[in-house]
Amino acid sequence: MTNHTIAILSSLTQELPVGTNLALLHFMFMLVSGALLPNRGAMFPALKSIGLSDAATRRAWAAFRKGVWQMPAILVLWREQVKQMPGWQEHRYEGYRPIPADITAFWRPALKNCPSKHYHPAANRALPAVIMGVTGEVGEINGQRIALPRAFERVHPKDMPRRACKMMKFWWWTLA
Repeated sequence: MTNHTIAILSSLTQELPVGTNLALLHFMFMLVSGALLPNRGAMFPALKSIGLSDAATRRAWAAFRKGVWQMPAILVLWREQVKQMPGWQEHRYEGYRPIPADITAFWRPALKNCPSKHYHPAANRALPAVIMGVTGEVGEINGQRIALPRAFERVHPKDMPRRACKMMKFWWWTLA
């Protein structure tokens, strides 16, 4: 499974400039491996947990933060890769494709002066959080429903009530 994952991530990063390509590959592998979960979202420990040296960890962080790459281009390559997989079926309803939109929050209760808050059910109140909007295309591979991300957008704190509610309740439909 790991070799297959690395092959897919390599195809996504191979056209990037030398230096950014390998470091971003390491960063993306850390993301998809789930290493952030046991490290509670801390990127440096998560990068170290996948076996990177200190120098490679710093390069991966730098590539993510300042590398020459753009998320929309990576998402297009990712969607193309998945759609070429055997068993991929796009969901269509009477000629339309649903494009769901939702929001998610990365809670940061210890972050000082965090400008945005989001409701956390376990705390039963709004906590400081970084809020992201997500849109995707719906389909399935071998009976497993998945959404292929189209866009990730940080919800600006000043837009929070209006924009987040629209993203959470709104489904886009595109003519196939």
